[in-house]
Amino acid sequence: MRKQQPDYGEYLIGEGVDLSRLELVLKGFYKIVLLSKGSKIRIDFEEYVCEQDGIFFFNEEQFFELGAPAKGRLVFFHPDFYCIELHDHELACDGILFSNVFSTPYMALDKAQVDKIDSVVDEISRELKQPDRWTEEKVRILVKYIIIESTRTWLKQRKSGELELSEQDEFSRKFSQLVEKNYTRLHYVGEYAKLLGVTTKTLNKRITTDTGITPSCIIVNRIMLQAKRLLVYTQLTVKEIAHKLGYDDAAYFSRYFKVQTQVAPLTFRKNYLSS
Repeated sequence: MRKQQPDYGEYLIGEGVDLSRLELVLKGFYKIVLLSKGSKIRIDFEEYVCEQDGIFFFNEEQFFELGAPAKGRLVFFHPDFYCIELHDHELACDGILFSNVFSTPYMALDKAQVDKIDSVVDEISRELKQPDRWTEEKVRILVKYIIIESTRTWLKQRKSGELELSEQDEFSRKFSQLVEKNYTRLHYVGEYAKLLGVTTKTLNKRITTDTGITPSCIIVNRIMLQAKRLLVYTQLTVKEIAHKLGYDDAAYFSRYFKVQTQVAPLTFRKNYLSS
């Protein structure tokens, strides 16, 4: 049973604000993080410095840690409050802003865009301070507003101003969704090609042309990312991790992990935790 953490809320990010355990408190929640230029953030196992104001989107499983300096706002919400996957027909952001297996969903924002989103977060904050019978639904609408505006921005930045997903965009997004949903049991490109109703050759060509990354690399990278998360953020044995990721042979999984990362699983765990 889930602890009594609110289903939605907002945090201020800045000097003097203790957010050291935020990633643990918000595990299992979607997160929208608005950061100012110069802010530092570690996402899973990569560190980023915001070269300008920007916004990040994290699903329930992604780990992040804010470094010093970091300044901005954070909005969180639980899938029970609003499930991105279930309501994908409304916003078409699953596989783009959230659960994007191609890249970390980050967008640089200009001042007008920052001010617009900041004003919405201000409204969420006001609602949280004086809740009534309409607060939950209003916050849900405001969260959807942020997601809609951010999806529009994503499209404008990546599609030369166009506000519609092309057939190829939808194809890549569907592949992203399928990998995120099935990577623990489907490990081969052909299995995803079958789900998409295309040949393996067609899937390879379309995804590689669109993203610059082969479908095989995308699948492997997603499996390795989860393996690293389980090694660092849990106390599961290598055998238990292998099983969770769909590998019955722990020895094979250990060899496979070493081929992909150049270190054995337990060595990766030891090195990361000691650093």
